[in-house]
Amino acid sequence: GGYTQSPGGFGSPAGGQAEKKQRSRSQNIVPCTVSQLLAAEQVDETFRICDVEISQVTVVGIVRHAEKAPTNILYKVDDMTAAPMDVRQWVDTDEAGGENVVVPPGTYVKVAGHLRSFQNKKSLVAFKIMPLENMNEFTTHILEIVNAHMILRKNLMSASRVPQSFSSTGISDMGGYGGGGSLPVNGLTAHQSQVLNLIKSCHVPEGMSLQDLKLQLHSMSMSTIKQAVEFLSSEGHIYSTVDDDHYKSTDAE
Repeated sequence: GGYTQSPGGFGSPAGGQAEKKQRSRSQNIVPCTVSQLLAAEQVDETFRICDVEISQVTVVGIVRHAEKAPTNILYKVDDMTAAPMDVRQWVDTDEAGGENVVVPPGTYVKVAGHLRSFQNKKSLVAFKIMPLENMNEFTTHILEIVNAHMILRKNLMSASRVPQSFSSTGISDMGGYGGGGSLPVNGLTAHQSQVLNLIKSCHVPEGMSLQDLKLQLHSMSMSTIKQAVEFLSSEGHIYSTVDDDHYKSTDAE
């Protein structure tokens, strides 16, 4: 039926050209876990995972509960990554098709649908619910989740010169958090996090030089940068390469 295009969904018209360019959006169906969907950030009428706007998603899990109403079937689908998620499938009252058959609890299913949020509770509006034919489909789905999110993350990193963790930790060039520059994030101060994120984002073989760091961190003094580098090096986050002025992240691929 026409119910899946409910207001405020992904069918809403996008903004102008400039706005379209700024937004990263996955046009494909993105495989997800329930926990990723519950953690997805809502911005206006859209949802984002890792700063990528998602439209349609798939989840695979077991039906814990099924309840049929005249116009829809409400399922609780559990993929063991979080609490079971509400999945609503609208039924076409005009025709008695296969879509109206209730999938019994205890069945493993693959759900394709749109993410919705009502009164801060997220749910899926399903346009397809398919019982799994064998459990390899569950394993395949998990691999697809890992692959899809690695691709999305890679596309995002290449689209933006600023490393991803930069914006997500809320750190600004002024040392973040009101300019204090001393509040720890993941055990690091804001300054140390900034330096580490820049070194992580550098993919040249010899790593990033202290001069490059200073060029990008205008508000930070060279002595502060050196102190941060010494700390990160002693903690094993980074290592020196061609000389004592060039550093690479130990996490770099």
